[in-house]
Amino acid sequence: MTFKRSLAVLVLAAGLSGGALAPKPVVLDDESIFAAVEEVLRGARALAAARITVRSQDGFVTLGGSADSVKDIATAVRLASSVRGVTGVSNEIRVADRPWRA
Repeated sequence: MTFKRSLAVLVLAAGLSGGALAPKPVVLDDESIFAAVEEVLRGARALAAARITVRSQDGFVTLGGSADSVKDIATAVRLASSVRGVTGVSNEIRVADRPWRA
């Protein structure tokens, strides 16, 4: 019975410690985030014809430029969001050969 009680106390203590054992978020500098986002976008075959620009400030990435389709834009946003250290993505990419709406 004491083994079960000890185990219960251990599990409860681990649960109450919450984030103490959780991995801390990795803070990367903007230059590293910029390079990683550019690399992942360049590596995507679907985006080979896209002309996407990348800016990073405090982990928040802004994508600009143009792509061939809305699907390509969604792919770029998804890929940029998946990069380690990115805290958010703003999409300013427009479909090529389509006028910008005001």
